[in-house]
Amino acid sequence: MRLPVFPVGESWTTLRRRMLRETEVFLEEGLRRRDTEFVIPAIRVGAGSFPADLAEAFWSRVLGTS
Repeated sequence: MRLPVFPVGESWTTLRRRMLRETEVFLEEGLRRRDTEFVIPAIRVGAGSFPADLAEAFWSRVLGTS
């Protein structure tokens, strides 16, 4: 899985502010357009784990790396 590329020299404060804004926009869009929502996979703590390919598929979709 590829991680997003951050601008060189970006301060932690700027990065944090940008990540919070991107998360806010993502959540607002999900609430506004329920027809495009997708279920976040969940497993009760201690009850198992996700297969690696499922985790990779989920995060690549969330992070837009697929």
